[in-house]
Amino acid sequence: MSQPIESGFFKKQNKVSLSVIIPVFNVAPYLQRCIDSIREQSFSNLEIILVDDGSTDNSLNICYEYAKKDSRIQVIQQVNGGSSIARNAGLKIATGNHIAFIDSDDWIHKDMFNFMMDYLIEHDLPVVECGIMASRTLKSLGKPTISGNKHIETKEEAMERIIQNNSFSVWRRIYRKDVVSSFSFIPGKIHQDVFFTIDVINKIDRQGYISSPLYIYNNENESVIRSPYNEQKLAAKDALYYVVEQTLQYNNKVKLYAKQHLLEGLIAHYNSLFFYSEIDKDKTHRKKLKKEITEQVNIKNNIYSPYSILAKYLPLNLYGCFLKVNEWRIKIKLKLLRR
Repeated sequence: MSQPIESGFFKKQNKVSLSVIIPVFNVAPYLQRCIDSIREQSFSNLEIILVDDGSTDNSLNICYEYAKKDSRIQVIQQVNGGSSIARNAGLKIATGNHIAFIDSDDWIHKDMFNFMMDYLIEHDLPVVECGIMASRTLKSLGKPTISGNKHIETKEEAMERIIQNNSFSVWRRIYRKDVVSSFSFIPGKIHQDVFFTIDVINKIDRQGYISSPLYIYNNENESVIRSPYNEQKLAAKDALYYVVEQTLQYNNKVKLYAKQHLLEGLIAHYNSLFFYSEIDKDKTHRKKLKKEITEQVNIKNNIYSPYSILAKYLPLNLYGCFLKVNEWRIKIKLKLLRR
């Protein structure tokens, strides 16, 4: 493997360093790819923190093997507590002036940190964000190209785009350490990134945005987010309300996107419960969600989807029948298209 090279700019900035925090849990088939993509970065002034969250496969052994051959890597072991606790553990020991988070089944472009750190330091930014690409998309398009634009957003511009595109994931950003040193991730929360990102944007006055897809998101591996709907996911509904509550000070456009985000999220929960009715046998959750959806549809200047209108006016049983018929229609259509 060739030795990573620091950019000319960073040779003048020896004190600048980046701590990369990677929660690890039972990802042995993907972990090597992830770590290699970080070790081979063209920006090499890194501290790589692997936090094993009680893995039962070979993940921990892989972490220790890499630590033996790269002095920039350190390994933390903890009893399984979830990615929030793992990220918090990494934050506690991080010594870098900047912080990045990577999910252990994902990987990154070899120049991701170089491009992002150069832009962050050049413009004295508290945060810089990059574009992402799903692994399935990468398979069809081939190697990602660095062709996107970059610009500096005000906090309102950043908040508007993030909510509109549901871009809350923390691994798409690099943070100046003083920005996030007072924050922590909420243990047990599926949508922990929503709370963290909203808090960060509310704290800063601007951020950099590089649209190039430098981060490769693995959407072929089943995770908590992509697993079947369950009560833990239902409990994460409060993240939707947090977005609305924490954007009341913004302009009308941001507040409108926040309300739309809430309504779309409520509809998604409502729909999921009809397909996983075993966790709502007495329909208590669906009745509550129907009431919440109706309240949002009654708000002026909101934008309603056909689903939200039907959810408001159709009785539970009829709405459930509509969903199942529509699912059947989509399956038939897909079968015809594959012929």
